[in-house]
Amino acid sequence: MLSRIGLISMLCGLVALPLPAAAAPHMATGNAAVAPRGFIGFCLKYLPECKVTSRETVVVDLTEEREHELEYAQAKVNRLVRPRANPDHVWDYPTDGYGDCNKYAIAKRAELIALGWPRTALLLAAAMTEGGEGHLVLVVATSKGDLVLDNRQRHVVDWHELPYQWLSRQSQLDSAVWVSIAKLQPVVTADSRSPQEIGAARTTP
Repeated sequence: MLSRIGLISMLCGLVALPLPAAAAPHMATGNAAVAPRGFIGFCLKYLPECKVTSRETVVVDLTEEREHELEYAQAKVNRLVRPRANPDHVWDYPTDGYGDCNKYAIAKRAELIALGWPRTALLLAAAMTEGGEGHLVLVVATSKGDLVLDNRQRHVVDWHELPYQWLSRQSQLDSAVWVSIAKLQPVVTADSRSPQEIGAARTTP
């Protein structure tokens, strides 16, 4: 699975999903994970970007102004950057106006940093799409949960609303470290049983 992370470079169409009104859960992270290959090259070129550390996790209070800033960065980069395949899987800024998902995510992070967002709340995250392709997005830790700026979406969305298999993301304590992302566990209730199971339970003495 970890070997797939280094192959992230997916270009996709846009899907409209609204920003949530209620709080969403934050990603549960686990042990240290292997950093994507493209990230290592990015750090060699932009070392200061990979030397951000914090003693505690940072969660940004998602005020109305901050919410607008997220949507602004999402819309601006999606509009200005044109999709183009990246067979070499090189992570960089889209200086020529073209890029794959890696460049979209990095550019959105830069936009938010320019607006005064704390770097430790802006996390690059690796996932597999529903089609089994590697993908990179920007995850923002906010008071309304971890929100995603994704070039496949028109708007900012909750991370758990996306049909992705989440693999890893940057640590909030050290931007050079990547950590695994735990799978969401479904809530099991009595109503979640199949009709056959419910019938069997009723007929069992």
